[in-house]
Amino acid sequence: MIVKLKRLSFTFFNCAVGFFSLAIVLVLATLSLQQISTQLFQIHLKYLETQRYHAYINEIKATSILLDNLQYHLSYTCDKHDITELEKISYYSPQIASIQLTTNSGKKCSDHRDISSLYLSPLKRIGLDPQITLIANRKNNQSIIQYNKKLIGGSVIVDIVQQPTNPLLANLPKNSWLQMIESNQTTLFTGDPKSAISKIFSNKNISSDIQNIIEPILTMSLNNKTWLKYYSTPTVINTYRAQIQPYLLLLLALFTSAFIFLCYRRYHSASIIKFLVENAIKQNHLIPYYQAIVDANKQQICGYEVLIRWETKKGKVIFPDEFIPQCEANGVITPLTFQLINTVAKDIRKLEMLDQGKPLPYYFSINLSASVIQDPKLVEITRNALQHYKVKAHNLAFELTERAPIKDIELASHVCQKLNDMGIQIKLDDVGNGYCDFLALQKLQATTIKIDKIFIDELDCNNKNSIVSSLVAFADKAEVEVVAEGVETTEQAECLLTMGIHYHQGFLYSKPQPFTNILKIYQSKNVI
Repeated sequence: MIVKLKRLSFTFFNCAVGFFSLAIVLVLATLSLQQISTQLFQIHLKYLETQRYHAYINEIKATSILLDNLQYHLSYTCDKHDITELEKISYYSPQIASIQLTTNSGKKCSDHRDISSLYLSPLKRIGLDPQITLIANRKNNQSIIQYNKKLIGGSVIVDIVQQPTNPLLANLPKNSWLQMIESNQTTLFTGDPKSAISKIFSNKNISSDIQNIIEPILTMSLNNKTWLKYYSTPTVINTYRAQIQPYLLLLLALFTSAFIFLCYRRYHSASIIKFLVENAIKQNHLIPYYQAIVDANKQQICGYEVLIRWETKKGKVIFPDEFIPQCEANGVITPLTFQLINTVAKDIRKLEMLDQGKPLPYYFSINLSASVIQDPKLVEITRNALQHYKVKAHNLAFELTERAPIKDIELASHVCQKLNDMGIQIKLDDVGNGYCDFLALQKLQATTIKIDKIFIDELDCNNKNSIVSSLVAFADKAEVEVVAEGVETTEQAECLLTMGIHYHQGFLYSKPQPFTNILKIYQSKNVI
C-alpha cells in the first residue's frame, strides 16, 4: 500500500508567505503614507463613480424600452389621453423624474410638472451623445440627465431620476469636495459651488488659470469630449484615512496572523518530519529498493540503482519524493545516506556469500544529495562500510542528484577524488534537467552521465539534432558512459541502441524491488 506523507507544499508556502508579506507592507504603507491613502481614495472614488455612471446608462436603457411601448398608446394630440399616458409611465417608472411630449405639429404636454422651473436660465447644456444631455438645475449644483427619444408622431424628453450620492462622498465633511463636468467651455457642478469653491480654490469664482494650478483629485472621461473632475480639500483625505483605518488595522491583524500561522505550520511540519525521519532511521524503516541497470546489447544486468523507500510499521510505503526534499532541508539527509551505505554494503555481502564470497560482477549506485557530496565524512563512512562487510570498492558507486546546486564545488571535488582513489565511481544523475552540469562532470571526475526520463519520453530517432543526440556526442568526446533512465518501451530501447546508448534502466527491464526479491532471483540464478 502506498501513502503520501502530508506536508506543506514548498511552492505554496513561498507564494503564500510572499503574498502575506507584500500585503502587510502595503497595509502599513497605507496607514503611514498620505500619498498611498490618496491613491487608494482615487481608486475607490473612480470605482464608485463608474458604478453610478453604469447605473444611469441602465436606467436610460430601461426608459428606452418603456418609450418603445408607449409610442403606440399615444394619439400625438396632447389631449387628456396623452397626458394620462405620460402621467402613468412617470408614476410607475421609478427611473423617470419627469416626461414631456412634443408632437410633430408642435404641441407640447407633460406629466403636469413645471419642468421649466427645474432648470437654470439661461440653460447650461452638455451633450454626451445625440440622445443624452446634461442640464444644470436652477441652482447649478446638480446635473439633470435628459434622454431624448424620437417616437412615431413626435419626440419625448425624459428627466432621469438622480442616483443616490456617492456613499464615499456622502460621509465626507460638508463643502469639502466639488464635482465639475466640463465640455466646450460649459461647466456643471455637483455640490454647493459657492461654499466649496471658496474652500478649495480660495476664490468665489473659478478661473481657468486656477484650475490649471490646482490638480483635480480625480479626472474621468465620459465621451472623450466631456470630463468629470473632482476637487477636494485636504480634509477629504484625512477624513478618508480615519474612516478606513479600522479596516486597515483589521486587515493588518488578519494578514499578520496568517503569516505567523504559515511560518509556525512550516516550522512545525518540518520539525515533525525531521523527528519521524530520525525515528525511521533508528528503527531501520528506511530501506533500499533496487532497480536493474541493463546492458541492452548483451541483455545482462550490469548494475543496480539504489532507491530509498520508507516502510511504516503498518506496511505502507512512502516514496522518496515525499520526504527526501524535507530531509535535505532539515539536515537529516546525511545520516540517512550514511545508514543507506552500510545497508547496501551489507546486502552486497549477502549476495556474495551465496557464491562462496566471490565479488559480484556489477555495481550498486547510491544517490547522493549536494550536501552529502560536500561532507568529508562520506569518505570515512564509505571506507569503513567496505572494510566491515568485506566488499570491493567497484561494487559501490555514487550518483549525484539534481535537486540542489553544489555550493562548494572545490570541496566536493576533493571528496570525489578520495572516493575515486578508493575505486568508487561517480555518476551524474538527470543530466540536462537539473543542477548537474558539465562543469560538475569535469570537477567531480564523473565516469557516467544518466539521461533524464523526460528526454527519453520525447525521444525521436528521426531527429538527428535531439538533446539526447547532443548528450551522446558530448559523452563520446568526454569519454564517459551514458545510461538512459525511464526506458519503458521496446521502441525506445531500439532507438537508444541505434544512437549508441546500450545501458538502459526502466520498467521495460525491471521495476524497483526490495532486496528480498533480488535475493530470490540471485538464488535461482534467474537473471537476464
